[in-house]
Amino acid sequence: MNLQQLDIFNRFAKTRSVTKVAKDLGLKQPTVTFHLKKLETSLGITLYERTSDDVKLTAAGVTLNRYANDIMSLLNETKRVMNDYQSSTRGELFIGASHIPANFILPPVFSSFTEESPNIQLSVKVESTPTILEFIKEKQLDLGVVSEQLLEDATLEIRRLVPDNLVLVMPPTHPLAEKEEVQLNDLQTERFILHRKGSTRDVIDQWLVKENHTLTIKMELTNIEAIRRMVMLGSGLSILSKRAVEEDVSLGKLRIAEVPLLEKNRYISLVYRKDRPITPILQRFITAIYRNV
Repeated sequence: MNLQQLDIFNRFAKTRSVTKVAKDLGLKQPTVTFHLKKLETSLGITLYERTSDDVKLTAAGVTLNRYANDIMSLLNETKRVMNDYQSSTRGELFIGASHIPANFILPPVFSSFTEESPNIQLSVKVESTPTILEFIKEKQLDLGVVSEQLLEDATLEIRRLVPDNLVLVMPPTHPLAEKEEVQLNDLQTERFILHRKGSTRDVIDQWLVKENHTLTIKMELTNIEAIRRMVMLGSGLSILSKRAVEEDVSLGKLRIAEVPLLEKNRYISLVYRKDRPITPILQRFITAIYRNV
């Protein structure tokens, strides 16, 4: 068993395709098959089985893939970290962000950083907060900037940057827009357009459980822009990050109010693994975040 075989098996376990692995690595298909069989022979166990239309990992294959994934992730991160130390002017950073910071916090950070460090390549992945956190733990990302509420994890360094409060969002002509303070029972007959999943929806669901309340959900979407436009058209109310609608509110396109009884304990936070070395390049990016937030 060697690193090349583990890499091939790890890729094969993800794609279940010899053809895709061969294409990704620039190898011939028989070469990929040879390494997979050689790995099985060296271990003396069957790692996968072919059916008529699929490939299924055996129990041993699932276990080996978990280790292989950890090994390859650590190896790739090691290469990046060593490159960072070798040269503080060239390199690559893998950044993760949930949707609110990706759209409303990080653009000026990226602009500032790339202007000062033009030879540092930024690879940015935008996903939900739970997904970004998992990628960080799996060593696929160097750090993340996410919306979170009371996040605690012994393996992660969590630096809270700025509040990310949720607000009730409505058209300017909605009757609730004239109320000084919206009450929980005011929402009883309203229709809502909400995030389908993610940290925002998690906070809303937890709030509803805590207050023993329900909302009439007319539509669930995954795109903030679509939700904003639907609310502008009068299709319903929503609960969104205040940062996502600040410009619309200033232009008079939307109105906001505090969500009744919702605690203000949500933040946009910088997150990275505690055991991840802070190289000069990574420190420079973290500095850019603090300077621009």
